[in-house]
Amino acid sequence: MTKQTLPAAVERLLTVWNLLERWIAVLAFSLIGALIFGDVAGREFIGPVGRALGFDLGFTGIYGAGKLALFMLVIGAFAGLGVSVASGAQIVPRIAFAWLPRSWSPHVDRLANLLSGIVFFAVAYYGWVFVSASRDIGTVMPGLDWPVWIIQTAIPVGFASAAIRYVIFAIWPASAPLREELPE
Repeated sequence: MTKQTLPAAVERLLTVWNLLERWIAVLAFSLIGALIFGDVAGREFIGPVGRALGFDLGFTGIYGAGKLALFMLVIGAFAGLGVSVASGAQIVPRIAFAWLPRSWSPHVDRLANLLSGIVFFAVAYYGWVFVSASRDIGTVMPGLDWPVWIIQTAIPVGFASAAIRYVIFAIWPASAPLREELPE
């Protein structure tokens, strides 16, 4: 199957989807940096300088910065999962690559994409079971009292995103990213 046979709607969907996940990851990791920088700068610079000048500033860090950064890490990591699948940057063990004839490669790649999609759908299902349990028992973020299931939703969504991409790659092999051939 050649690049020309990839439906334009599928190509557009994959492009927009990839752009959205990239922006989510960039925003999440940028927020982590801002939270940690603001927290440390407040505690280690603004607070001491303010106290030295005679001001009672109280707590000068960002309340809950570490916990919020951890949740942004979850969101960024699971958005990054989709980005790695879309760009072909995921780790691919090359153990048995020479066991089959090279001419079988397109069929094996298609089957591998389908199996990867099935595995990721299964993991997404169990991720949803995990999130549902957190929601059902009312787990909240200590100190902030926010329900954690809202952030944890990134887990099954990230796995489902990867699963759908792999299924699309199996249906339209031209949509799959090219693997880099690196020396081992």
